[in-house]
Amino acid sequence: MEFNIDRFSEEFENVIDWMLIDRHGRDIKADLQLFNNNRSEFSKNPDSTKALRILIELVVTQSWYYQTPANFKELIDLFMTKHGTNFRMPAAQASLIELIEGLARPRIVTQAKESMQKFLNNYSTIEQFTKKLYDLAKQGKTDILGEKGRDNYLRDFGYWDRIPMDRHEMRFIIRTGIYHACSVRDKNDPLEKFSLHDALTRFCSRHLERKVVEGIDLGKAPGIVDIFIWSYCGKGRYNICGSTPKCGGCGIKNVCLYSLFKS
Repeated sequence: MEFNIDRFSEEFENVIDWMLIDRHGRDIKADLQLFNNNRSEFSKNPDSTKALRILIELVVTQSWYYQTPANFKELIDLFMTKHGTNFRMPAAQASLIELIEGLARPRIVTQAKESMQKFLNNYSTIEQFTKKLYDLAKQGKTDILGEKGRDNYLRDFGYWDRIPMDRHEMRFIIRTGIYHACSVRDKNDPLEKFSLHDALTRFCSRHLERKVVEGIDLGKAPGIVDIFIWSYCGKGRYNICGSTPKCGGCGIKNVCLYSLFKS
């Protein structure tokens, strides 16, 4: 059987439906509801403390390269109780830098403190930072956060065209045939994240248009499709298409390029 992207997309939609009702469905729906709620966060408060919490966590973990400290929630709650939306006051800013110093790993503490200080100095609101970060992302640039952290943050706050690309998505996009069918032939490079980002975006717009999940059109939201890919690949959920693919238990094995090639 030859690889066919249309057959693949049909089976991938079936896998999405299965995940939504299977054992991790509640967690996936909770993620999607959170993203829906976050879309209106800045209209309620341009200096959203919810966004600040996530920004701090991304800075001190280098976008979850390091584990979130065990005392993170406790210390953040104490800071928010004391300062909250007044975190830009001089005393609060000093406390915030001290908080970053206490939470970040020793090897990145200087970088983390400088990143947070740069954020406080250069952006009058978190909403302003978010809009600027999105403009930079479209140019392949970033500020304060690394590329993955940038796209994680933007996706979480309503910019669903951003895909937090890591090894899970990279493996899946290449193995399944999405990359081969949807990349731009004269510009593609499977070693470049932006090329894989473009391929998945093109796949969603061409093949998942009008596939609506929790009120979200997946054809216009490749960053949301990323949630299903991560769930399918990640050890924390299904771990089917991880570092060692478990093709025998895969719902798309009959239409996946990798599986077809193996057989």
